Amino acid sequence: MAIEVQFLIASFLAFTAVFLGIKLGQALYD
Repeated sequence: MAIEVQFLIASFLAFTAVFLGIKLGQALYD
């Protein structure tokens, strides 16, 4: 159970990091 929760949190953080990275990249190269 705890492992699944940690996996969900890690996935959410990774998705957020990628999303922010794309947004930042678009802002820099715009």
